[in-house]
Amino acid sequence: MHFHLVNAQLLERRAFDVANYVNGQPTLVGRPTGPDANEDGWKETTRMNPGQVTTVVMRFALPKTPFDVPNSPRLANAYGVQGAEYVWHCHILEHEEHDMMRP
Repeated sequence: MHFHLVNAQLLERRAFDVANYVNGQPTLVGRPTGPDANEDGWKETTRMNPGQVTTVVMRFALPKTPFDVPNSPRLANAYGVQGAEYVWHCHILEHEEHDMMRP
C-alpha cells in the first residue's frame, strides 16, 4: 500500500478468520508478528499480505511547500471539518490504471 504525503510505520500483522466476522470486523487469530528488518522506520509504502490485518501508525504532516495547500472541500462537505486529504492506493498495476485510489 502506498501513502501520499504521509509516512507510515508498520506496527504488526495478524492473521484473521475469513469466515468469522463479528459486527463487520474480522476475528483475529494467532499471535501478531512485527515488521521484518527491512520494514523498520517511517516509509511511504507498506507491504499488505492477503489474509492478514496490517496495523500502521501514520505521521500526518504536510511537507513544506512554497505555496498554500488548500483544505479539502470534500472533508468540509462530508464531515464538516477542515484539513488536508491524503491519498492511498495499492501498487498492483491494474488498480493504479483504473484509478482505484482512496482519499
